[in-house]
Amino acid sequence: MKDALADFLRNQRILILGFGREGQSALRFIRQVLPDANIAVADQKPLGLNDITCFSGPDYLSQIDNYDIIIKSPGIALKDQLTDAQRAKISSCTDLFLRFCPNPIIGVTGTKGKSTTTALTHHILVNNGRHASIAGNIGKPCFDIIDELHDDSIVVLEISAHQLEYVQASPQVAILLNLYEEHFDHFARPDDYFAAKQHIYRYQSADDLLIYGDIFQHANHHEIDQLPMHKIDLYRDHVVDFAKIHSHLLGEHYRYDIAAAIAACEFFGLSEAECLDAVASFRGLPHRLEFIGEFRNIKFYNDSIATAQEATLAALRAVPDTDTIILGGMDRGIDYRQLVDYLRHSHVRNVLLLPDTDMTIQRIFDEAPYSQNILHVADLEQAVQIAYQATAEQHSCLLSPAAASYNQYKNFEERGNAYRQLVQRYATL
Repeated sequence: MKDALADFLRNQRILILGFGREGQSALRFIRQVLPDANIAVADQKPLGLNDITCFSGPDYLSQIDNYDIIIKSPGIALKDQLTDAQRAKISSCTDLFLRFCPNPIIGVTGTKGKSTTTALTHHILVNNGRHASIAGNIGKPCFDIIDELHDDSIVVLEISAHQLEYVQASPQVAILLNLYEEHFDHFARPDDYFAAKQHIYRYQSADDLLIYGDIFQHANHHEIDQLPMHKIDLYRDHVVDFAKIHSHLLGEHYRYDIAAAIAACEFFGLSEAECLDAVASFRGLPHRLEFIGEFRNIKFYNDSIATAQEATLAALRAVPDTDTIILGGMDRGIDYRQLVDYLRHSHVRNVLLLPDTDMTIQRIFDEAPYSQNILHVADLEQAVQIAYQATAEQHSCLLSPAAASYNQYKNFEERGNAYRQLVQRYATL
């Protein structure tokens, strides 16, 4: 793989666009395989690199015309800023890995559930003696696992819409779990987000496998039926008897993530029984309906990963004794009517609204009477304090924000960690 990538990049003028984890990984790799490469880095933020050509500031995109290939980091949102000729130069670590990796790849995407499904798929393979490497949006950049791959390795790759946006290849097994409204701040149009997600299967061949779930509100069923690859519809095809599944994962929606992981592993020769045995030992990931504990006779759940209302609805169904829910965060223009309608007819007594979506959600509540408590809070600390006062004993308080965290936190992990710490701190006060 290294030789093939080196041959592809040799004699090209290379610009790494964005210098986060993937940009840094790309630079390390290219310097390893092509020490004399003509390479530069561009980012809006100052980079402070002394041994390489750097471009920064508001005009950092102006250098694209001077390079042959642009390796774009996922965090760079280009929207409609480029010409067609400039867009034709755009690649990424994910694109190059998919195009040149000789090992079979299981690629996992979807608005919700992709990290759990990726981790579970890897867990099933490893627990059944397969050599599997995990990378992508979930952990290591894909270039960082190249040296650990064997001839018989299977790569399990979590791929976000940001990483799929410019790919020109698809994995051998593509899992598209669902398509919901999210990440519209990164894309010029909602349809661009949904189209990026569908790139995971766009380049598959007749020998490949597509596993898909709740996608047809934003994808064409007839079009997918006409594609050449093998296909499994998680809702129409019988993958596994849900009654056989014994799992630590909480919620009916996880059954479909488990089914997707099992279908992918069966494609590589594992039996249903082998897969189910491994599923039973999988403990799940933090911030995904994570049970923090019971304090002062109240059960606290951390579902900070829920940045779309569909995820919050699934969490509410999974924790039916929720008495207090903490909602809100960065406003990305999501229509919350479906969630508000559910809450109006639920047993949830306390709705705590965080900025910046608090007024957006409040206006929808104001459209029809709601007899329970709607309280606006300044931050998570105030939310936790009120939750301890307002939540009925032997019931649950659920953080499932249905919004991104970036207005107050670096990411959903930081938000979830802060919530966990606050719950534990106020438990003894």
